[in-house]
Amino acid sequence: MKHHVLLSFAFVLLFQLVFCQSNYSQCPNDINGNGLVDGEDLLELLSTYGMSCDGFPAYEPSISEIHYNPSTQQGTDAEWEFIELYNPHPFGIDLSSWRLADALNALVPSNTWLNAGEYIVFANDTASFSKTTPPFTVIIPFSSSSGLHNSGETIRLLRSDGSESDKVSYSDYGEWPTEPDGGGPSLEWRGINYDNVLPSSWMPSNALGGSPGSANSTWAD
Repeated sequence: MKHHVLLSFAFVLLFQLVFCQSNYSQCPNDINGNGLVDGEDLLELLSTYGMSCDGFPAYEPSISEIHYNPSTQQGTDAEWEFIELYNPHPFGIDLSSWRLADALNALVPSNTWLNAGEYIVFANDTASFSKTTPPFTVIIPFSSSSGLHNSGETIRLLRSDGSESDKVSYSDYGEWPTEPDGGGPSLEWRGINYDNVLPSSWMPSNALGGSPGSANSTWAD
């Protein structure tokens, strides 16, 4: 009887863990980040967060690179403009039905996960990027073909419920780097220790056309 009760209790806890993960995107199955979904995750859930994921840190992607005005040497804006998202966290993130808004529109398809340390690229010409990004990079087309404004604008990343997850208002003047405005480089986020809202958190890429789908050349831990 004792073993039966323990097994039943463990089943309830496991169900609760899976339920939390499926209903609260900020709560992964692998809560302690050891690469396994096991009893340690159950203990972590109970001891720290109780029987729900309320208060669990929000693990969400960041807008990490913007190429808004490619050089004529590289090609046209329609071919080579892109926006990149990066997941700097140790857990995968379900981005189903998330979208970009304001600067342009792009909808993330259902069942799209951004794994730990990986990237998603949004682009108008997905065929061009499928040849230049690392294998298996998720490339999502712009829903509108107007492209990014060369003088600057706001890019918003929205969750599936329409709430805002991230926002960057880039520009080609003031404190923003000017080299990405037709000079060849992209705008690269410097890293997780830098608030990507601030112009000082961005630098021109070292390479022509930036680093879509790959680690930023200016990344600083």
